[in-house]
Amino acid sequence: MAAGAATRCGAGAAAAAADEMRARPLWAAVLVLGALAGVGVGVSNICTTRGIHSCQECLAVSPACAWCSDEALPLGSPRCNLKENLLKDDCALESIEFPVSEARILEARPLSDKGSGDSSQITQVSPQRIALRLRPDDSKIFSVQVRQVEDYPVDIYYLMDLSYSMKDDLWSIQNLGTKLASQTRKLTSNLRIGFGAFVDKPVSPYMYISPPEALKNPCYDMKNTCLPMFGYKHVLTLTDQVTRFNEEVKKQSVSRNRDAPEGGFDAIMQATVCDEKIGWRNDASHLLVFTTDAKTHIALDGRLAGIVQPNDGQCHVGSDNHYSASTTMVRFLVPPMVPIHSGQGCPNPGRVFV
Repeated sequence: MAAGAATRCGAGAAAAAADEMRARPLWAAVLVLGALAGVGVGVSNICTTRGIHSCQECLAVSPACAWCSDEALPLGSPRCNLKENLLKDDCALESIEFPVSEARILEARPLSDKGSGDSSQITQVSPQRIALRLRPDDSKIFSVQVRQVEDYPVDIYYLMDLSYSMKDDLWSIQNLGTKLASQTRKLTSNLRIGFGAFVDKPVSPYMYISPPEALKNPCYDMKNTCLPMFGYKHVLTLTDQVTRFNEEVKKQSVSRNRDAPEGGFDAIMQATVCDEKIGWRNDASHLLVFTTDAKTHIALDGRLAGIVQPNDGQCHVGSDNHYSASTTMVRFLVPPMVPIHSGQGCPNPGRVFV
């Protein structure tokens, strides 16, 4: 091999090879990246089978590969090889490029026991910051400790189906706020509770449009009275006044839609992303209680009403506290009814859907 090919990884090549190895602080999370390329007994040496001609290419092939820049390396010996093979070929140790992946803990405050007091000083996840330096296709495993502290603030948002079939259930939850507060305060002294309701997209074929009276009173043909149909409405912002929850629930009336499935996923999305409207606190556990007696419409069902615009995942609850994009945006492709956890101090704390 020519002497020019034996030069060490220069500043440019080394920088390029290390592009994916630069340390990046991350919020604490269990992280496993990639898998080691197979190199071992009975397996061909991947470092010597790719026609490698540069240090940069060599280090990107596998975390097990090393590059020799020793000009005295015997002619015909591959410069990209396993480190132990390069040493056997008399490559000087100081001429071998073999960066090693690493994980460094940058911040690891001890876990807290109590949730009362200054919420900014509460630590439920440790470590808080980690820097990873990884070779391409390499992985590092690190441990994370998690502890739910006692007396941690809790936000509960009750999201209820107010279609006609839920009429009996509406009566049964009028004192739910008191019961929820009584049970939850066994776990925390810092509780807030809110309320929202949904039916379905207020557009045909999901709603009654004939006779004209049915637009204002979907129960017209039943000789009964109910609310005009709505998609989702936010009723009560999270509050520590439990009596207000009971009062607002008692004010509610059911509506009526045409088909059996409801529009619950639209409501869940808005209740999740409308932080200011709902009043979600950053330093609190979030619990969204979803109540319905029917199946829920899913993404692309909106095509029946000519609705094809993708959901943008943004808050569209207006000044009237109603979901303004109910008749213009489809639902999410994947129903977001899964636990979402985030690191401490993140702007969008995890929600738990029940």
